[in-house]
Amino acid sequence: MTEAAFALPWVSIILLNYKGHQDTMECLESLFKLDYERFSIVVVDNHSPDHSLDYIQQWLQEYEQEKVKEKLVVTEGRFHFHFDHVKEETLATHSRVKALVTTIQGAENLGFAGGNNIGIRFAQRTFSPDFVWVLNNDTVVAPDSLSHLVRKAQLDLQFGHRIGIWGSKLLYYHQPDTIQAIGGKLNLTTFTTRHIDEGQKDSPSAYLENPNQDYVIGASLFVSRAFLDEVGVLSEDYFLYFEELDWVKRGQKLGYALGYVPESRVYHKEGTSIGSSSAGKKKSDLADYHGIRSKIIFFQKFYPEKKLHLYAVLLVSVFLRLGRFQLKRAFQILKLMGRTP
Repeated sequence: MTEAAFALPWVSIILLNYKGHQDTMECLESLFKLDYERFSIVVVDNHSPDHSLDYIQQWLQEYEQEKVKEKLVVTEGRFHFHFDHVKEETLATHSRVKALVTTIQGAENLGFAGGNNIGIRFAQRTFSPDFVWVLNNDTVVAPDSLSHLVRKAQLDLQFGHRIGIWGSKLLYYHQPDTIQAIGGKLNLTTFTTRHIDEGQKDSPSAYLENPNQDYVIGASLFVSRAFLDEVGVLSEDYFLYFEELDWVKRGQKLGYALGYVPESRVYHKEGTSIGSSSAGKKKSDLADYHGIRSKIIFFQKFYPEKKLHLYAVLLVSVFLRLGRFQLKRAFQILKLMGRTP
């Protein structure tokens, strides 16, 4: 490693796995090809019932045997370290361990926020990173994706821009020339979200530097240490969905803005573990339930004055589901409207 590399910021990459070991392994392999040198990876398994982490660990051991003598070993100590069946709070009792990859087997499924927070808190204690990159496990990253994120973040901070989270250009994994999102928009009339530039062909003209985004898409969240110190980790009020919007709103209250790095390219398979395709008719019952539940929590938390409007919109969605003979989903919404605080 060059002496100049030690001046580079340290980045901890967080991958949350749930029944997706093949996706996670493919993501890891792309991360190992990054042209950035100073990073660590924390893989948290969210109590998968299919022994996902066993497969990941076996793959890491085999990969290590083949690659450990190459420049992949960029941290002090071991290539891989593992914590088995622990709750997040017990990790604080462990000594600091430096490894390129740390795997943590969660003792229960804590959802997107809770699972990622295990990795974030472990990384904060162990590596004290300058940046944390929360990355979906069903992604594959371009080799220069992290370098561009770090470079843009450093420039923004150098010029005094108070930015806490930067997003990447998300491209469809199976259609790599097509944009999934460059950011997200929140509609306060329909209480829906949408992806900016979704379905557009990627081209030089698609390198918009400052999209008018309301939030950074959760598949790639590049977060500064200052933001984490001031705003905190992801809110565990949510099990799935709206976590990144909550993070952004809390940051905005403290004066943080959002950034976007079009040169950072991330290829996303989108919602493979829970059936959460952006096409509503393809959503699983689980995705539909948590989408409604999290929406109610988010808008009551940050827009309480819109509660009656929100519930009117939800009642329309009840009738739409009844019209599609989705009786279970329709009555689930009514239950959530009555139970969600």
